[in-house]
Amino acid sequence: MGTAILVDRTSAPLVKDNNILIEGRAQFITLHLPDSSLLTIINIYAPTSSRNRAPLWRRVSAAEFVADHIILGGDFNHLEEVSRRGLAGERWMHKREAASWHHMTLQYGLADVWTMDNYRKMSKKDYTFDNGRSGPGSAVSRIDKFLVTQELDSRGGRIEVAPSIKKMLDHSPLVMTIWGQAVAPHNATFYFDISLLEEEESRASLLMAWKGASPLPNRDADWPAWLKAAIDKVARCCASLSKRLKSELKGLASEHFSKKI
Repeated sequence: MGTAILVDRTSAPLVKDNNILIEGRAQFITLHLPDSSLLTIINIYAPTSSRNRAPLWRRVSAAEFVADHIILGGDFNHLEEVSRRGLAGERWMHKREAASWHHMTLQYGLADVWTMDNYRKMSKKDYTFDNGRSGPGSAVSRIDKFLVTQELDSRGGRIEVAPSIKKMLDHSPLVMTIWGQAVAPHNATFYFDISLLEEEESRASLLMAWKGASPLPNRDADWPAWLKAAIDKVARCCASLSKRLKSELKGLASEHFSKKI
């Protein structure tokens, strides 16, 4: 049991750095890509106990990776979401683990590929672990995953839970493909952060952005163009407010992290 990162012959010359963070639990490799950017890939095999997972996320945070792109993947052995037949007990994150986990994901700007619209799900199967039991004792969960930084989200790609080899593994392989180029801006989906409406200051900023679009010389003819311009302004405002909120949350998480852990 442990971790491993394999590279092919074409990628081997690109390796700039590699090391083990925790023996058998976490290791990384940094590649110097042809476009001069740095890609760090971190492989995780987390303990089944929430108490033992918390130090792992702290160790990954302490590494303070400086890279243009980060991929964090592996067997996380924990649950963030309610699954159809989830594993109970230690697979759920306790408070101490949740604090270190959220600190790490905020620090590096990581998000789960499975939840991203830019990554197409190529399989109907939505779990990677199956305990092989039937009836009330059956449990299936998605405890294996990939998290990536924002730029890799914008590139998009595919994500697939491959068929399992039940006689050899109780986990199904999770396969991710990332496109070589970012998705064109006009194809990007705008997500409105509804939580911004809870603050009066944010509501006022968003309303000002909406009203800030240029007036219509010819309402009927120019309505589509005006609407697009108004939505673009709101999108930029929303992104700016969300970035500020994320920065504030990161500061609060860091403060909580240093005091409680």
